[in-house]
Amino acid sequence: MRHELDAREYKLLLNPDRFKEASAEIVAGSFWEENLKPLIGARLDPRGGGEPRHAGRFTERTERVVRFWDTPDCMLTRADLALRERLAIDAEGNSAPRPEITLKLRMADLFVVAAVNLPGRSGARTSFEEDIGPLEVDDPQPGTRSIVMPESRSIRSRFARSITQVAEWSTSQRSLAGLNLLFPTLHEILETSDTPVMTNTALTSGPNIRELVFKGARVKFGAEIIGKFALTLWYFGAKHSTPTVAEISFKCATLAGDMPGKAAQRALALFVGMQSELDGWVNSEHSSKTALALPEGCARF
Repeated sequence: MRHELDAREYKLLLNPDRFKEASAEIVAGSFWEENLKPLIGARLDPRGGGEPRHAGRFTERTERVVRFWDTPDCMLTRADLALRERLAIDAEGNSAPRPEITLKLRMADLFVVAAVNLPGRSGARTSFEEDIGPLEVDDPQPGTRSIVMPESRSIRSRFARSITQVAEWSTSQRSLAGLNLLFPTLHEILETSDTPVMTNTALTSGPNIRELVFKGARVKFGAEIIGKFALTLWYFGAKHSTPTVAEISFKCATLAGDMPGKAAQRALALFVGMQSELDGWVNSEHSSKTALALPEGCARF
């Protein structure tokens, strides 16, 4: 299998309480204008001719319904797999006829992930990416769930191979056997991870999540490397009017698997600055939005 990364994505959880004050569109716009743009200007040198490195704004809005699935004993999570269902919602509130189903293998070893054979059916989209988050350690105090970031901010990387396809996803297909029809090497991957496979095992879902994503803002790191921002809000349950989870990220497509040194240095400088200088915005309670969306009990693995 090839080892060239398609992209690198830098992800930082935000404090969802900051989105209670006004509509999501208003907060997204002010966060970009008042926080991210000044941070980019302060952390990154100007482009040639003195032009700023930021561009655009959060004008693209996407709404979806999201659910994560696993077996009752969290078989997928224990094998470093995540199964996500996304159903698009149009401007009139109508759902797409079929969801996108994504299976992702994510772990810290680049070469293990690169070597895994994870095909889908004809027309499936594949990606091999690096997920970059803040370097974090667990709070040493017993009984606490908060996250501790070291004084000297840094990063941690995990590598992800994922495959996405539009598919039927009826109750009869929500089992390991049905999932293996979509992803034919699933049972092989589970067995490789020493996870016993019971093909008739039914899948169970985490909470229904209303997802809002705002895009359009960008940062130019140089050498044709552009970071495309996404502000993601998750609303758990139909009655929630304020988000449970908020995340800011920027994704950089690589140049045939490469990210030139100066562009990588700028991306790192910006991400470290986002961790340390977005006062009141950074979430210190959780390390992953996916962990909050998994079926009950699976987040502990």
